[in-house]
Amino acid sequence: MVYTIDTPWKVTFEVGKRGMETPVVWSHLKDWINSDDDKIKYFSGQAVYETEFVLEELPQKNLYLDLGSVMVMAKVTLNGHYVGGVWTYPYRMNVTDYLKKGENKLEITVVNNWQNRLIGDQSLPEEQRPTWTTINPWKADSPLQSSGLLGPVEIQAFDYEITK
Repeated sequence: MVYTIDTPWKVTFEVGKRGMETPVVWSHLKDWINSDDDKIKYFSGQAVYETEFVLEELPQKNLYLDLGSVMVMAKVTLNGHYVGGVWTYPYRMNVTDYLKKGENKLEITVVNNWQNRLIGDQSLPEEQRPTWTTINPWKADSPLQSSGLLGPVEIQAFDYEITK
C-alpha cells in the first residue's frame, strides 16, 4: 500500500430521490444504513463522493485504486479523467496513468439498489410512499442492505500489472 485516502469526503445525493437536498461532509466513510438521518438511511439512487489528497511520492510501479467495499457499484474519475467502473470484488482499478505527484482530485459515484427505499417506505402512509412495485417482499422491520462507499480507499503499488 502506498497511501490510504482518509481525507474528508463531500457526498452529494441525487436530487429528487428523497435524499439530502444539500451535500454532506463526512470525516470518514460510513455505511448509509448507520445514519441517524432517514433521508440517508433509506436512500436509493446515486451519490457522488468527492475528496482531494496529496501524494508526496509517486512510485514507478503499477498503481491501483482499491475502493475496499462498495455497495452496490461505482464509477471513478481521477483528476478529471474517467478511470472506469466496478461492480464486483475486488473493487480495484489501474490508475497509473491518472495519479500525479502532489494534489489529486477523486470523484466516486456510487449507486445502490432500491431495497432500503422499499423498506423505509413501509413505515410511511401508503399515499406518501414514493416507490411502487407489484411484489414487495420487505417489511418496515426487514434488515437493511449496506449501502455506499464503505472503504477503506487505498492507493496500492505492484511491480506487475494485475489482471481480473
